Amino acid sequence: MKPLLSLFLLALSAGAASAAQIVHQLPRPDGTLIHYTLDAPAGESAGLLVLAQGSGCEPGAKSGNLATVRAAFPNHTALIVEKIGVSSGGAIDEGYSDCPQEFLSSYTLSQRVEDYEIVLTHIHLTTPQHEVILFGGSEGGLAMEALAARIHPAAAILLSGSVGGTFGEMVLSSVPREGQASVRAGFEAARANPDNTMLSGHTHHFWADILDHRSSDYLSATDTPFLLIYGGRDTAAGQPVRTLIDRFAEQGRCNLTYLEFSGLDHGMVDPNGRSYMANVAQLAASWSEHPIPSC
Repeated sequence: MKPLLSLFLLALSAGAASAAQIVHQLPRPDGTLIHYTLDAPAGESAGLLVLAQGSGCEPGAKSGNLATVRAAFPNHTALIVEKIGVSSGGAIDEGYSDCPQEFLSSYTLSQRVEDYEIVLTHIHLTTPQHEVILFGGSEGGLAMEALAARIHPAAAILLSGSVGGTFGEMVLSSVPREGQASVRAGFEAARANPDNTMLSGHTHHFWADILDHRSSDYLSATDTPFLLIYGGRDTAAGQPVRTLIDRFAEQGRCNLTYLEFSGLDHGMVDPNGRSYMANVAQLAASWSEHPIPSC
């Protein structure tokens, strides 16, 4: 574990200013539109930073946490691909109760990863980048793990993502014991009928797709250096992450670096409500320059 003081010692200056964000659209094979944002530095780009927010339908282009992470990589071009049914300037305030119908009926993790692949293929055909760095938080971390297994980027940074077991197992672990039977029954109903029936803010279609995604499968499928960052107060992480790290070490794999900050929660906030996201983002940026092997 690293003390919080080390975050400040490793913090970097803000660096070069970025140019204005440019919003783009790209058609999917079915004709619907992917909305994405590119934010290039004022000078020469050092590479492409791919950003993915967590759950919900808040536009990534409006995410304060993604903006904080982007600021830690001032010399990179930043890419945010919005979820289906969401545009960068969409009138979405709460991000859960006010989601567009297209998002509710069509969004799945697999579909999200496919959208990133479509956009990345298009970008590299038109403006090739020297390297790609992935950054995903929470559910976005799972999406970036799956994407990393497909494109083998220069580095990938996962913040408070699910690792160890399946996504469904991770969700169940965060539910009090007395409520687990009900949640498990809901998951089985989703598998049996992956339709637009709603369950905890998402459709059965969404749950049927995401439940059996296993992070360790994606991490094992590539030699990409991964940085895993967790807060010690995050009840969804903890022991499963440490178990995975031990297993990789036993296998002689050195592409995982793990940092845990005991006083922080899932969103990198301490018990007093103070956010350390900027410090964590600067540390991640420093690591990405020379990824440190874990063994």
